[in-house]
Amino acid sequence: MINLLKNLLDFIWPQFCLGCNREGSICCAYCLNDIILKEQATIKWPEDNFYFEECLVCCDYQNEIVQKILKKYKYSYLENMADFLVTILEKQARRAGLDKNTIISNIPLHNKKKKQRGFDQTEILAKKLAKKLDLKYSPLLKRIKQTKTQAQLSKTARQKNVKGVFEALSTDLTHDAPSIVLIDDIATTGSTLNQAALALKNIGHQKIICLVIAKN
Repeated sequence: MINLLKNLLDFIWPQFCLGCNREGSICCAYCLNDIILKEQATIKWPEDNFYFEECLVCCDYQNEIVQKILKKYKYSYLENMADFLVTILEKQARRAGLDKNTIISNIPLHNKKKKQRGFDQTEILAKKLAKKLDLKYSPLLKRIKQTKTQAQLSKTARQKNVKGVFEALSTDLTHDAPSIVLIDDIATTGSTLNQAALALKNIGHQKIICLVIAKN
């Protein structure tokens, strides 16, 4: 029944690839394969001290198809774009050689924003990625303050905007997990990731690895 409904919707509202405009999918296999995965190297932010051990980036944000997919997923609330993004995250995650006890988590939305949006984009990505990698997903963070959108803020304003914004949720995983992989969609100054890592370090987590789709 679900497949029948999907086929009916595709017939009424056919999907076109955001890259080549080919009918059939929001991102066709050809365009997905054209997205070049970055070499496995941690992002560097000069003159900053961070609480996470490394931040791995998957793609170049200047890639037009990457921008389109991220914007459609994040701002147009197209939840079905998650599968394309998880494919990208999975490739980079497998390169990292994660321990089998690694915990996958995410940078959460504030509950009010999640209700407005209808879903938390990074939560969906993290859960799907954990399933692909056969690892455990756990919601380890709570966003306790509503903040301004980071996009238009300066570096200093971003840091101030997200200071103390996360509360770590204490679980029985705190001392057992060898590392935590935090999933986010886009990193810019690293301020949000840093505050999340700080909250986790404060309750005893030792190794935090950040994995993002792109750095803007």
